[in-house]
Amino acid sequence: MDATFHHTVSLVKKAQDGDRQAMEDLFARYLPRVRQIVALRLGMPPSAFAQHSDATFRNWIAHCVTNSIRDHFRRSNADKRGGGKVRSFGSFESEDLSVIVFEGDEPTPSAVVGRKETLQKIEKTLLEMKEHWREVILMRLFCEMSYAEVGEALGIREEATVRKLFSRAVADLKKRCE
Repeated sequence: MDATFHHTVSLVKKAQDGDRQAMEDLFARYLPRVRQIVALRLGMPPSAFAQHSDATFRNWIAHCVTNSIRDHFRRSNADKRGGGKVRSFGSFESEDLSVIVFEGDEPTPSAVVGRKETLQKIEKTLLEMKEHWREVILMRLFCEMSYAEVGEALGIREEATVRKLFSRAVADLKKRCE
């Protein structure tokens, strides 16, 4: 386990013991990325936190937030997801979604100018993708889970199968965003 993950586990334990600052530190560290994950994941099943890595913690906390949002809307019998209050990725202060999805592809000056349109296109495309392709992208790129961790979460034994699934999903996303 890496040092970042050990620090995360330490913060989780302190937060569970009532340490308010530890809880705030956890949210400050993970909230921007979790917001992006949750925005794409509404309706996913719950999961338990398995202490494997920092990436699995990001995935777990995103599931927790997703389930809280889903439960809230079930209770309030909202007709539309978010009741008109859902915000796009671009409205949150966070990492550039295009950099997460297209890592290594430096944006051109014209792409920088069109950042808002690019973010909207990526968001729309992700939401329209097959659920299993969207999920593998979320786990690999947003949660930064290893292929083995993604396979475990999806119930896929062969890492090569997860790699192929991810590769196809990213290729589809890039093709649709062209």
